[in-house]
Amino acid sequence: MELVEWQVKHLLHDYDLYLYGIDEMEKNRWRIETNNGVFLLEKTGEHPTQLYFVASWLHYLYTQGVKSVVPFSVTKYGEPYIATKYGMYTLQPWIDETEAIWHVPEWEAKVLSEVGRIHQVSIQAQVRWRGYAPVSLEQIRQRWKNSIAQITLIAEVAEQNHGAEVFEKMVKRSIEQVLHFAEYAVQELSEAAVRLEGRHLMRALCHGRIHRRNIIVGATGAFYITRFERANLDTPVRDLAIFFRRYAPRCEWSIRRGRKWLAAYEEENPLTEEERLLLSCYLLFPERLAHVARTYLNTAEGDREHNVQQWTQTWQKHLRLLSEMHQFALAIKQK
Repeated sequence: MELVEWQVKHLLHDYDLYLYGIDEMEKNRWRIETNNGVFLLEKTGEHPTQLYFVASWLHYLYTQGVKSVVPFSVTKYGEPYIATKYGMYTLQPWIDETEAIWHVPEWEAKVLSEVGRIHQVSIQAQVRWRGYAPVSLEQIRQRWKNSIAQITLIAEVAEQNHGAEVFEKMVKRSIEQVLHFAEYAVQELSEAAVRLEGRHLMRALCHGRIHRRNIIVGATGAFYITRFERANLDTPVRDLAIFFRRYAPRCEWSIRRGRKWLAAYEEENPLTEEERLLLSCYLLFPERLAHVARTYLNTAEGDREHNVQQWTQTWQKHLRLLSEMHQFALAIKQK
């Protein structure tokens, strides 16, 4: 801890702050008590250009009245980060969490309403700082095709290996069903790309990782959306698709709940017909199954046995919900 404290004192000098106390909250994240309040110090691997992009947008959003974001603190030299031989660091005001977000009634709709506000303010802004590039439809299509190839590979291994693992056997048994939905999604995305060619799609500041771990409920009950470090300008559909993929399965892909969530979002940022079409396409692909297959293949063979049960359960759950997911994706396209 001595080395860390010495580093922190050195870093805080650039903010004209004096260290009173330090607590490591998790890897590369510290709660810092200073002579001028409490802060979150974070070590990041993001590129300086990306950090400038994020810092500029957080500051802009905050000045436009979006208080759910927490801007970076700026050094006495005007920099939103500090570069040292130990790495890159950012500093933000500390927000005390009063309760877990999932204890808040209807938290999903409330969060999506705030995401919609962020999207709307960033769409209306005339400024365009440069950050990570948006993901193209062709990149998404290629990623889906790669996922199909990975799922097929696992099934083929099970076919050739009589001593195949439980997970491999399950993938083999369900391969036709999974490929039916996955290939349909690729086809729909390809057709959507043709329909959208030449049309202007709005670009909003997309967080890219909207989930419960990145949302804090503060002392007044206000929400704070954190960890924007990988945000970029992209179609707002990206954040919506990520959120729905993560949380719609928890309510069995309920169309009623999904429409309620989307309505809360659209109170702040109404979607165009083209954006609804794109959102529907994104949700047609069995992303959760693809993620399990990808994780399985990226895990060393000797380490797989420790995770087989979890992978098998996750596969079973999302396989069972494929039809509901498909109906949800088609329904969400309609107003």
